[in-house]
Amino acid sequence: MPDETEEPYIPPPILKRKGFGKEGRPIKVKVNSFEVTTISKYDKFLKYNIEIDPADKNIEAVVNPIYKNTEAAVNPTDKNIESAIKRERSDYGKNIRRRVLKEIGLKYEDWFQGVVIAYDGGSSLYTTDYLGFEDLNDSNPTVKEVEINIKDIQNIDGDSSRYKVKINRLDTVIELTQLEKYIKAEEFEWEFFSDEAFNVLNALIHKVGTESERYIQSGKSSIYDKGKKKIINGGVELWAGWFSTVRPGQGSLFINVNPTFTTFYQPLNLDDFLLQYLYPKFRNLPSYFNFPVLKKINDVLRGLLVRPQHLQTANGEPIQTERRIKKLLNTKQVASFKYKPRTDSSETFPLEEYFKNKIEEYLKNKGQSRKPTKLFVEIMSDDDTTIAWPIEFCKIIEGQRYSNKKLTGRQRGEIILAAKMRPSVNESETIKGAKEILQLQNDPTKIGMEVEPNLTRVDARIIESTDVKYSGYTMKPVNGQWNLRNVKFVESGERLEFWHVVIFEQSNWMPKPEAINFIENLARQCELQGMQIARVTKNMPAIYYQQFRGPDSVKQAYKDAEKRLNKPPQMILFIIPGEKSPMNTDIYETIKRVMDTEIGCLSQCISVDSKRNFRNPQYCANLALKINLKLGGVNSSLPEEKLSLPDGGKVLFLGADVTHPKDKYGSSICAVVGSLDDQAARYVTKYQDQERSGKEEILKIDKMIKEILKDYCEYQRKKRDLPKDEKDEKVLPPYIIMYRDGVSESQFERVLRFELPKIKEACAQFRKGNKPYEPKIIFAVVGKRHHTRIFPINPQSKNEADRNGNCLVGTVIDKKITHPTLNDFYLQSHYANQGTARPSHYTILYDDIKLTIDQFQSLSNTLCYNFQRATSSVSIPSPTYYAHLTCARAKMYLVSSRVKFVKKDKNDKPPPPKLLKLHRNLNKFPMYFM
Repeated sequence: MPDETEEPYIPPPILKRKGFGKEGRPIKVKVNSFEVTTISKYDKFLKYNIEIDPADKNIEAVVNPIYKNTEAAVNPTDKNIESAIKRERSDYGKNIRRRVLKEIGLKYEDWFQGVVIAYDGGSSLYTTDYLGFEDLNDSNPTVKEVEINIKDIQNIDGDSSRYKVKINRLDTVIELTQLEKYIKAEEFEWEFFSDEAFNVLNALIHKVGTESERYIQSGKSSIYDKGKKKIINGGVELWAGWFSTVRPGQGSLFINVNPTFTTFYQPLNLDDFLLQYLYPKFRNLPSYFNFPVLKKINDVLRGLLVRPQHLQTANGEPIQTERRIKKLLNTKQVASFKYKPRTDSSETFPLEEYFKNKIEEYLKNKGQSRKPTKLFVEIMSDDDTTIAWPIEFCKIIEGQRYSNKKLTGRQRGEIILAAKMRPSVNESETIKGAKEILQLQNDPTKIGMEVEPNLTRVDARIIESTDVKYSGYTMKPVNGQWNLRNVKFVESGERLEFWHVVIFEQSNWMPKPEAINFIENLARQCELQGMQIARVTKNMPAIYYQQFRGPDSVKQAYKDAEKRLNKPPQMILFIIPGEKSPMNTDIYETIKRVMDTEIGCLSQCISVDSKRNFRNPQYCANLALKINLKLGGVNSSLPEEKLSLPDGGKVLFLGADVTHPKDKYGSSICAVVGSLDDQAARYVTKYQDQERSGKEEILKIDKMIKEILKDYCEYQRKKRDLPKDEKDEKVLPPYIIMYRDGVSESQFERVLRFELPKIKEACAQFRKGNKPYEPKIIFAVVGKRHHTRIFPINPQSKNEADRNGNCLVGTVIDKKITHPTLNDFYLQSHYANQGTARPSHYTILYDDIKLTIDQFQSLSNTLCYNFQRATSSVSIPSPTYYAHLTCARAKMYLVSSRVKFVKKDKNDKPPPPKLLKLHRNLNKFPMYFM
């Protein structure tokens, strides 16, 4: 919010729904939402603040999210520990606090007599009435402090853990009756998206699942089943669960339920986990790792909760304590550690010597013949005590999230395969989650909530697809699909004559005859599609084999090509191993960064896996699509009348996206793309970095818009054969439509408030004078980060479903489950080859073009048929897709600027990575990123 010296804050206007779509064939569909027919018999909830903290210092590093009085409070490396495990630690802490509150309820029954409580494990406790300890004659809210023991959570000495609990009522009342006004569209403010009433209801609907030992809650909205898991490689397992949340609809609330999957660490002993994690590079664990491998290991182990297997009480019982790993220690580091058998012990022993015989005996009892590894992990502590345990004695605690950012390509492939559900299976799992886990039909909230037992049926429509034009031929897509057989591209790119092929492996990986055959087939296919390309028989590109050794390998490949051709190559084809692995990703990203920013030459990477997928003609056709685009060609186009507005006015289509870094010291990447031609086939891209701030706004969007307007005018002058000094007003479009990606509902207001004025300002500044450029604008958000799914009522009917059981392409919903006030809709614009299709969610936040909802839905659907490297419609409009791809490519241009960062002040932070600029040579090939 602005400070006191700025103008008073005025929220952006709310664009309300003015009707529903009518065009298209009407049908009925089912959605994975259950209608709430009665919200509550209570009108309000009282809000309390609850603090639950360990009374024992030596369990603080396990539960609390922030260190106190330790090196970690000032050390930036250890601050990254906090960042890396923040979510998992939050989930763990919430589960502990729920257990503590449950124990309080058993010990102090009179506090909660006749009171329904809602608690999600945080600092807010909601109740339907005053708690029993309160003195209602006192005008000030009572503060109650107690201590409680949890017997099965112990400290290192085997004593029960004690927790301090402090509860006091706040002067806040949550009015549930306010929800009735929202869903009836009687009232709406931007703050609606963060209304605490939803926090209350969400905590209540998850109550049954969180109280069962079989399930574990992760985040605010997902519950996972410990019994539904699948082991994948690398010490990771995939758990199935259910996402659920309360959503507003038109006239009703709905509980959205959706099957979900996530990854957890396998509950293995740490030595077994490391063997799986490092396989196949390490088949046995050494006693020493070099720095890159050690860093990789510590990125995965840092913050991981383990239970020691060697600690026992005086009675010989195993101690049920849990501690977080700080880091893996190499042999030299272990030598400096001493071991104390108990925290109150004055006797210490050399660490390795103390454990040597114990580890050998432990492994022998487990039936394992391998020798001890001599590897130890340092354990996080809240005081000056340093603790280290052998990895053989550390057992990973079950139910800890494994970060998606740490997954390898191979693991992602296994997950995608395991998580795909046919629509019929997805539907049955949705119903199971609602009935068996959440038990929605049994009023699990205890507030008199009544929920329909069946999936909600909604009125929908199937809107028409658009024709797709090729050279001399018009395709009529069938359920969003078509093929390239016997058709040529609309326009060939630059004639491909001077090119080069590099195979980043030894010749026995891909024999030269096989490589030559592939290149001949590729060139032939390019020619068949209408590309201008030198005849391979006369001008066969040279094929070189190289070992990949980082950026210098790419630079050498370019030098070799330039030397052989006696001129700079137009394009280099890099053939790389196609198996998904960190090495494969590193090769690809290095090629793109060096070729795009340092050399300035087009590149095409070709991943070849063990199945030799390049032998398929379709594979060569897909490559031809990309190569022609990069060379400046146009593969397909849409009918201009489908893209212009009712008055015939031209439109500049914009797409924008933001992607954030893995760590808090990185930079966010923002991208804006803009169409150049009247068919919205060619796009120009702009990208910028900005400091990660937790915000979604694109800070320099005005700068990028001006650059796009400049490129648009130049292209239009050239296309229309107008003089270079022709005034901009002759070519500038009267309309701009922005499709903004990556914005959550809670960020709608701030993004609209910041970016819309910036866009208008950029237009006005682009053409100053008596008549500034003031186009009419639509600002819409499109996203796929939601959990709404659509199911056909009759999956066997060809009029309602495709052969996989999904709804037909073009299915649109703007009634019942959509927002009661805002102008939003769901559109399934693509065909899903596998699994359940996910519709995209559109919300129009600003519109002074005044399109009807039918016109905007049709236009959005049409733009999904113009993604130039596909022969099918896609799930989001092409400008949004291109913005997403630009962000992904620009992330590869980030180069670390950290040399040796030394923290001199508590406010010091490492410098952000440097974002390299696109080489000027590629400015004439705007679709280089395809």
